[in-house]
Amino acid sequence: MADIQLSSQLFQDIQQAVARQHPDADAGVVMQYLAAVMGYMLGNQQQMDDAAKQAFLDELCGFARHVVDDMARSQQQQQAAAANAFGIWEPSR
Repeated sequence: MADIQLSSQLFQDIQQAVARQHPDADAGVVMQYLAAVMGYMLGNQQQMDDAAKQAFLDELCGFARHVVDDMARSQQQQQAAAANAFGIWEPSR
């Protein structure tokens, strides 16, 4: 897989593009559009045979699963850090 960079701007741009097509789209619908675009683009790859397309689709799904797992770990670490945070704050004088 290529080295990609995710950003809040990218997410906003994608959501805005879907909103132009489907104004009432919630997060689930946006993800359906992303999956459909992925399938459409992969299905149109003329240089790949069906077996290669299926293998790549499996790789993409595994990559998405890895990102979901990574996000869950990151959120758990943030929650643990917040739960363990303590101290006394005093305003500066």
